[in-house]
Amino acid sequence: MRSIVFNGVDFSEFSSAEVVEKAALPIVANTMAVPGRAGALLVSGRIPPRMVRVRLFMDAGYKPGTNELADVRHRVYSALASTGGGTLRLPDEPEFEYRDVVCADAGAWSSLFEDGHGDVAFALLDPVAYGLERVERGASFEVGGTWPTWPTFVLFASAGSAVQISYGGKLVRIENSFAGGEVVHIDCEREVVTVDGADARADVTLASDLSTFSPGTCDLSVTGCASFEVRFRERWL
Repeated sequence: MRSIVFNGVDFSEFSSAEVVEKAALPIVANTMAVPGRAGALLVSGRIPPRMVRVRLFMDAGYKPGTNELADVRHRVYSALASTGGGTLRLPDEPEFEYRDVVCADAGAWSSLFEDGHGDVAFALLDPVAYGLERVERGASFEVGGTWPTWPTFVLFASAGSAVQISYGGKLVRIENSFAGGEVVHIDCEREVVTVDGADARADVTLASDLSTFSPGTCDLSVTGCASFEVRFRERWL
């Protein structure tokens, strides 16, 4: 991977790239004053958006003419002008993807000829990278990464009154009159639960907790299902 991929546009077609700056991740602290206490009491902290600066080198693999160079520059401008944000892959982390990314700054080209280069700054509004998607069909597996990740469960119900899956001290239970063979889809990140494609959030019990997987060993306990699969993407800070 010799360049960036932004919003599905592979810049390798007309440029190479290198990451020249990747800002650290300082914590934004929320504090409160406590009478009689020096300083402040830490209440919570959050990770702010991360800035990444990339240098793009005009590199089409041949010597383009003036009109072709102008066309390349405009294709770069168009690809970067995404007001709704998008995904970003960097050449130094080809297997990772960042989401909710916007182009925050772009410098002028050093030259309008084939040896030109320019710097582009991206704001990673979600600063935690996503790895490749994993699919597991067993009750025990390792979750990699350095950050909690949201799973999606697909359960194939047996005949009965409920299906349930528990992990890490949490459980998700859906109570319904299952004839057997229904497909129960649980998206923990979006808090969406369906049975054969129909909204089934009303069938989720109050004790249920659509929670994340933490890095490490994950042990599942599944009842009311003939089989199941788990999908997730490891996350890396």
